[in-house]
Amino acid sequence: MERFSSNCRFILSCNYSSKIIEPIQSRCAVYRFRRLSAEAIRKRLEYIAKDQNLTITEDGYEALIYVAQGDMRKAVNSLQAAAFIDPEKPTSRETIYRTTATANPEEIKHLIETALLGNFRAARKELNRLLYEEGLSGEDIVGQIYRVISEMDNRMVLDLGLSERRIVELIDIIGETDFRLTEGASEKIQLEALLAHFALSNAD
Repeated sequence: MERFSSNCRFILSCNYSSKIIEPIQSRCAVYRFRRLSAEAIRKRLEYIAKDQNLTITEDGYEALIYVAQGDMRKAVNSLQAAAFIDPEKPTSRETIYRTTATANPEEIKHLIETALLGNFRAARKELNRLLYEEGLSGEDIVGQIYRVISEMDNRMVLDLGLSERRIVELIDIIGETDFRLTEGASEKIQLEALLAHFALSNAD
């Protein structure tokens, strides 16, 4: 990078700049971009669908936006993979979630509600289905659990009887579980321990 800086430029695109080592970062000008809005992502997806003669259902657009999390590249790649699976049929929510190894947000929400209401066995059964039948990774499930907890609306908070302190405690244990999975701990044991903590959170 230094030897040929007079006639060569490198452009490094990443989601997490912290994962690029400091010696490389120090030789770069860092430009940070905020996540795109749902409206911007949808507008671009509609353009691509029209240009490529693709049909995307309404819930398909919602799934693409959910999966992308503001990342246009991920949205386009997810659409490409889904369209490749079955180009003759409209791209639906089910296809998007299947090709991106993502659980339906409603399933994750139901898993959390079941655990928080104290029904640990039913929650564990649902967890096993996501792990072994849907083939999701433990890290993906933890990530989606965090999204649901952090984006809970007031109605869900009231229905589950959660206080602000409880929510903070839940996010703390989610972070601990995510760290342990990253370190190589057993997915099944760590996720069941997380659900057990959820089930006990309202016991007192």
